[in-house]
Amino acid sequence: MQNSQSVIPAIRVASYLLSKPYYEKLGFSELWTHQFEPGFPIFAAIARGDMQVFLTEHTGDCAFGSLVHFYVPDVDAVYHEFQQQGLHVMEPPGNDLGPTVRNMLMVDPDGNRMSFITVSA
Repeated sequence: MQNSQSVIPAIRVASYLLSKPYYEKLGFSELWTHQFEPGFPIFAAIARGDMQVFLTEHTGDCAFGSLVHFYVPDVDAVYHEFQQQGLHVMEPPGNDLGPTVRNMLMVDPDGNRMSFITVSA
């Protein structure tokens, strides 16, 4: 997969195996996982299209409660996709960031926030 993203944020999860199904419903697919040995924390790369993030169980990597912004072509289409997956949308699409910025907020089971954003001209 060719990735044009130059920075990859890490999101702390309590359990990758429990978080993975949630992120799959968000349209993310697993790229790879790393674990030093069985029973050790998992570090994984997931992607939705050309947007990639790391999910980490490592306590020293980052804290719970992060906020990551994802730019998407049509946040309303993504909203309908998430509704079809039965996901709870914390804040449905709106223009609270200005008339040319449409955004919605998702919160994962570990309290991490994901803002999906579409910017129009």
